[in-house]
Amino acid sequence: MKIKKNIKITGIILGIIVVAITCLLGYSNYLFNTSLMPENGPFEHASHYIDPETALLNEGFNVCNDNYIAQYYNSTELPYPNGKNGFREYINLAYVNNNYSDSGYLNIRFIINCKGEVGRFVIHENNLDLEPNAFNKDLKNQLFRLTSEAKGWKPTFLWDENRDSYMYVSYKIENGEITEIIP
Repeated sequence: MKIKKNIKITGIILGIIVVAITCLLGYSNYLFNTSLMPENGPFEHASHYIDPETALLNEGFNVCNDNYIAQYYNSTELPYPNGKNGFREYINLAYVNNNYSDSGYLNIRFIINCKGEVGRFVIHENNLDLEPNAFNKDLKNQLFRLTSEAKGWKPTFLWDENRDSYMYVSYKIENGEITEIIP
């Protein structure tokens, strides 16, 4: 009887400790994230920053808050139009391999603003060993056009409102064929 009572008390104490730790971790995460909020200035030195002066399709594109642009994965919903499978299907149906022989990763980074509009595109080209590589211009332009013209991008919902967010699509290409779309 005494053992059961001790086990019950130990369980209650462990439960309280778990709740306390969870609250502390949540609060520290909150403090960290609020330190990234707009009043702390732009992210010009962050690795994910896209310079509006050099970005593609930036003319007429506006972000809602230049001082805070979240990462797409901060949202509970994926930003892809029609979900990841819908986006993959759209690309695979529209993409035409015009006898391309290129292999590597064509990475397209951009911003989805709080209204679901896209702009500030940057293209990175790498071979399969992730070394800088130039793709066939037509192949690159085709995937850029398909990505930038996709409809239905969803803004990141964070802190009870839609936010601007950084997004990327990475196409793995082998002998001109798209073999994977990441993320």
